[in-house]
Amino acid sequence: MLEGLLTPGAGALYDAMVRTGPVPLDDPRAESPEMRELFERGFVRRDYRDDPVIAPMEPVRAVDHAILGAQQRLLEQQRQIVAARQQLDMLQAVYRAANGSGGDTAVEVLTDPRRIGSLSLELCLSAREEFLTFTTRHFKRKPDAGTVMRLPDAVTERGVSLRNVYERAALEFEGAKEVVDASVAAGWTMRVAPELPMKMVIADRHSALVPLDPSGMEGALFIRSPTIVAALRMLFELVWSQAVQVHGPAAEPRHGLTPTQAKVLDLLATGMTDGAIARHLDVSERTVRRHVQGLLEALQADNRVAAVFAATRLGWLG
Repeated sequence: MLEGLLTPGAGALYDAMVRTGPVPLDDPRAESPEMRELFERGFVRRDYRDDPVIAPMEPVRAVDHAILGAQQRLLEQQRQIVAARQQLDMLQAVYRAANGSGGDTAVEVLTDPRRIGSLSLELCLSAREEFLTFTTRHFKRKPDAGTVMRLPDAVTERGVSLRNVYERAALEFEGAKEVVDASVAAGWTMRVAPELPMKMVIADRHSALVPLDPSGMEGALFIRSPTIVAALRMLFELVWSQAVQVHGPAAEPRHGLTPTQAKVLDLLATGMTDGAIARHLDVSERTVRRHVQGLLEALQADNRVAAVFAATRLGWLG
């Protein structure tokens, strides 16, 4: 029954625990690789109510939890395939541009840093409906509130929607909250995702700017091909739908959680550290740890990964 969800050794250990009962913490099996796998997959938990033991989770809950994890891994693989296909389109366009195939001007290779920097602002000024960006951890210099892109009144009066997704690591530095606050004050809607494949700028449906390498130091592609821009917009919307709001009022209470607990859970799902969560919520790390412990208990989870899996299955995430 557990084939494909657990290795044979871990499956046999779980079967034995279901049949014979919990394992004491001083039992040699408690420190075995098989037991660690059972913890990681959510098949066992620690029980301190009487004598400390490792108890098996109810099979229906454990298997459901493992299936959810497998589904999420498949989803991630699917996202990687989509991203790979999109990058293939871009690489093909670069190849054609570099080799003069057909004189295609829909994709232009830029290597002048000044031109790339000014083009980002030009694209934003040209937007009529929306301006979309990805921000990764690859900074030329540490951001501060003064680096936030603020737009002329002529742009904001058009009602242009400004949306940005931060990579989690891009918000781990001291002072990140001030950058986010300044961005929101300038009209941006901000979210955070665990990882991003690259930096990116998209203006409406007509233009996009993406780097040739993760750091953006090797140059960039200025893309005006409607097909490629549409593919990049699909990538942005997919990431946006899975990202977590990083600024604004506390999350709405749900499933018995307080607004602060709900917000901590949302940020925990991105993989943020306690320190980063504390900075963005203006609370102490001790407060965050207390909320995290409360969430682990409420979700009957032994670790953060298990808690996020359980919250996803129960529909607790915003």
